[in-house]
Amino acid sequence: MFLYLSLALTVSAGIGFGYGLYRFFRNKSALYVQMIVLGVGCTMLGRLFTTLLYLVNGEINEGFNVGMLGIIGSFLFFFSANFGQMDSIVDDGSPKFRKTRIIALAAPLTVGLIWCALAVIFGINSSSVWIGIEMLFLALASYFHLKHLIIDDVSHGLIRSIRSYNLLSLGYAFLCIMEVLAECFSFPFFCSLIICVLECAVLLAFVPVLERGVKKWTT
Repeated sequence: MFLYLSLALTVSAGIGFGYGLYRFFRNKSALYVQMIVLGVGCTMLGRLFTTLLYLVNGEINEGFNVGMLGIIGSFLFFFSANFGQMDSIVDDGSPKFRKTRIIALAAPLTVGLIWCALAVIFGINSSSVWIGIEMLFLALASYFHLKHLIIDDVSHGLIRSIRSYNLLSLGYAFLCIMEVLAECFSFPFFCSLIICVLECAVLLAFVPVLERGVKKWTT
């Protein structure tokens, strides 16, 4: 059954990636949008590897597997899209946004606390180390997703138009963490099914939601 869940995630990410290529790579589009589409593409590749691993081995090996690089790569793209130019547009580094920066730390701190709890329960081993590396990139991306959800908008509604995307990405980060927890603690299959359905919905919604927001930049 986990093979089918992994396959569903692969197909959902593939549809999202294909749609993103069609909409944003045929013509000149903002690099911000293209990086997010590439992030969905990384997810597709990572999930594809996991699906093939289930198909060949019937299970996922403990510790590192190449599929983790797909998740790491996707959140690295999400982080890179928000970090730098996009963030500098909404945050000039002044004390005015200090409170927002502090509140936004809640997301990565939560991710860090979850990993620390796993390390205490299961000890420091190859699995917890690689889960920690994966969660590091989730934490980096989650900081900017939360920050851009709560920060004051700038002219032309730039941030408001992509808040739905940032909410989806933040939700996806924690769904990925829930997926890890479900595996570590052997949650009932029904829980894994719910997590998978929600992840599939987010992967399918990423690009259309982003597209709707980006349209507001030019209207």
